[in-house]
Formats: sequence, C-alpha cells, structure tokens
Amino acid sequence: MEDKDLIRYSRHIMLPEIDIEGQISISSSKIAVVGLGGLGCSASVYLAASGVGELNLIDNDLIDLSNLQRQILFSEADLNKKKVDTAKIKLTSLNENIKVNSCNLRLSKSNIRKILEGSEIVLDCSDNFETRKVINAYCLNEKKILISGSSQGWKGQFFALDFRNENSPCYECFFEDLKGEDLSCRESSIFSPLVGIIGSFMASELIKKLISIGELKSEIIEIDLKQNIFRRLNLRKNENCLLCSKVKK
Repeated sequence: MEDKDLIRYSRHIMLPEIDIEGQISISSSKIAVVGLGGLGCSASVYLAASGVGELNLIDNDLIDLSNLQRQILFSEADLNKKKVDTAKIKLTSLNENIKVNSCNLRLSKSNIRKILEGSEIVLDCSDNFETRKVINAYCLNEKKILISGSSQGWKGQFFALDFRNENSPCYECFFEDLKGEDLSCRESSIFSPLVGIIGSFMASELIKKLISIGELKSEIIEIDLKQNIFRRLNLRKNENCLLCSKVKK
C-alpha cells in the first residue's frame, strides 16, 4: 500500500481484526450493488469510503424529487439524471482510488450472468420481488454470497446467504409465495433514516465477509425503528423449496 492509502484507511488499519492485510483484501475486492435507492445509496457510500476495489452499480432509474428524502447520493441538481451515472461521479469523487462501473439497465434472466460475472459478493438493494428472485437464482447457481435488504414504513430487514455452503437456504425458502405481492418498495411509505441503517448494516456484513470476520449466519435481522426493536430470526433450508431443492450441488 502507498503512504496515502495508509493514511486514508488508518482508522481501519488500527483495528486488529482488519490491519493492513484486511485492508488489502477490501481494496482488491469486486462487488456488485443492484439498486441505487435508499439502501444502495447508503451502502455504496460506505463501501467506496472503505476502499472496496471495484464497485459495479446496476440500476435503470432516473433521479426523481421523491428520491431525495432518503437517497443520500443525490441532490436537487441531479433531478432527471441517470442514477448509476450520477452515483459513479459522486463515489469516484469520494474515493478516486476505487473503480466504479455503471450499468443503466434492469437485471433479468437473460442479462444477469453477463452483468454480475466476476463480482465476489452481490448486494441486493432492489425494490421489487421479481428482481430479487432473479438475483437469488443466479447467486444460488453460481455459488456466490448474497446480501439482501428491504425496508417499508418503519421496519426493515437484511440477511446474508452464502451459497458456497450446500446447506444454505435461498430467498425462496422463506419467501415462498411472491406472486401475490403487488406492492413494491418504490410504492410504499418509508422512514428515511431506516434505509441508512439497513444499508450500513449490509455494507458492514459485506466488509466483514471480505476480511473473514465471524461466521456468515443464515439469519434475518429485523429492525423496527418506531419501537427501537431488533430481532434475529434463524433461517433454515426448506427441503421442499421449488428452487434450491432442485439445484445439483
């Protein structure tokens, strides 16, 4: 590492669990962030500031006035601009040492392999069940780590799934019936600080995985900011899951 990097990341390096070796691992990583709403904005800021080597940003939306209540990367001067292009500029100005790629499209079964190939960990900050299911199936088949979050009203949740472990559940193990869901995150009410907290937790879990701190548990952490309640729920593989029970290990 160069001297300026030692200064920039000195507060990380001072942590014995990270040190120089851990910071090098962070700086050599390649991460995908799907969705630049409230969660994606918050998470990507901390990933960029922490020195994640390469960030692949995927989103196909334009910046709307209603986004500014919680999407901290954007300002009024950015209205009607592409989220990924604006985020790339903001994140690069925060840390010129990282590489930021912008992909202005919506993930689908037909393009996900090309877009996410090479990313070690996928951060799912998308705002609809269709995209989440596509990401889940891809990460399952490719045996990647998936960290996913969501938020609505005063409540949010996040979880991490390590598909390198054959006993890991998948998204559809515990969200079986998604066909009846017609309310996406983009259409729901939301308390703005909530997405910052959930996004920060997601970035934290990702960084800890990069430096091999602790076990990546199959659990959902739920947060209710109105009541200030945190809950942990263990996740178990559903042997009757229509998706992962059919995947050959």
